Amino acid sequence: MKKEKKKYSQWKFITFFVVLMGVFAGVKYVFGIEVPVQAKPKVEKLMAQVEQVVEVVPEEKEVEEEVFVLDDIENPEEEALFEEEEEKDTVVLPVPVVGAGAHRVRGVWSYAQCFPDSQSVQIEAAQKYGITPVQNRKAAEVLVKQRKLVNIYHSPFYAIDDLTHSIPYLVPRAQHLLNTICLNFIDSCHVKGLPIHLPIVTSVLRTTDDVTNLQKGNKNATSNSCHCYGTTVDIAYNKFMPMTGTYESRATLLRWNEPMKMVLSEVLNDLRMEGKCYVKYERKQGCFHLTCR
Repeated sequence: MKKEKKKYSQWKFITFFVVLMGVFAGVKYVFGIEVPVQAKPKVEKLMAQVEQVVEVVPEEKEVEEEVFVLDDIENPEEEALFEEEEEKDTVVLPVPVVGAGAHRVRGVWSYAQCFPDSQSVQIEAAQKYGITPVQNRKAAEVLVKQRKLVNIYHSPFYAIDDLTHSIPYLVPRAQHLLNTICLNFIDSCHVKGLPIHLPIVTSVLRTTDDVTNLQKGNKNATSNSCHCYGTTVDIAYNKFMPMTGTYESRATLLRWNEPMKMVLSEVLNDLRMEGKCYVKYERKQGCFHLTCR
């Protein structure tokens, strides 16, 4: 019997493949076609952008930080931190992170000197634009019904921290300022290529009873606080709320010289220069203490 002829030949297949590759190489050579073997990773592109905008950072200098009234300590356990000897605040000269030109993360040249508005400065604006301090939370709710105060607890623009010695009420003027700050912050994060997070408000309106309870754990807390007038809020710079709706773990909080703190400082500095608010940088407490103007 005759053996069946093989339908496929290994040598014919190899020959056909070699010829096909030769034709492909010839076409590529004649027409100058370039076929990338591997796309350039996004990380490499980002690093290339960083290298284009990095500037030489001048030598750091030191400035004295103004001693301020211990007005805003809501956590009595933090009092020990304030009893330590005051340290010098080092001028912060941020390094660009992403983007270029107008969209570069710049920050401010010194947190202490750019935000120096102490209690004595802010209290005048608080008394001018705020309410008469109320005795307790029930009295504050009466002012809410009269529309002299606004409940700011539910907002898509910021998150409210666990308030231990204050309640989430502000005068309308201060609420408008807070919304402006947070909207500008979200917009700045977007254009600078940072992940979208919400600022966190850590202290708002205090009643007389709140101040009394606060003084039990902190003897240095002042009775005539700007927070008593509904014009003042504290915004954290060492933690932000991710858009997932959950807090970051303590180990991954964005702190001190991180990009988001720098962006927040840019926003506050612009509004302060426009005469919209007074701002105090509270280094040990991890917040910007601000009052509407």
